[in-house]
Amino acid sequence: MTLVPLPVAKMHIRAEDAADDEVTPYLSAAELAAASFLNRQVYATRGELDAAVAGVPAMLTAAGVAHTAAVEAAEALEDAIARATGVAYADTVYARAQDEAREIHAGMVVNDAVKAAILLLFGHLHANREDAVTGVTVAQMPMGSQYLLMPYRVGMGV
Repeated sequence: MTLVPLPVAKMHIRAEDAADDEVTPYLSAAELAAASFLNRQVYATRGELDAAVAGVPAMLTAAGVAHTAAVEAAEALEDAIARATGVAYADTVYARAQDEAREIHAGMVVNDAVKAAILLLFGHLHANREDAVTGVTVAQMPMGSQYLLMPYRVGMGV
């Protein structure tokens, strides 16, 4: 993704001397987590967003063709359980392609609020490298990353 330049992220955690391969996974994870929370793809430039949106019809067409072929192959199976499993799997894969298309269509160009949220997530991931913390009082910041991302979130569901 690279929505936040690595040198900026390193300055954020005051680790300018850290090796790139030490911090890059945390930055990538923070960017993916932000996009996942937003339920939309986030792009660095308007050109990248436009190119992704332009590719959606072809992506959905290919997914539809693959779905039809997979359903036909599954329906040719003699075993009823295998047939039902094959059709269900084909439907699941096709539904994922539709979800991906929705995330692309709802895409946005990164802004400063999203970058700040990514940096907050990145800092948290870098500083807290364990699943559990012992002997420390932890409190969530009232205006954390979700506060910054919430206005741009789509499709929140139930």
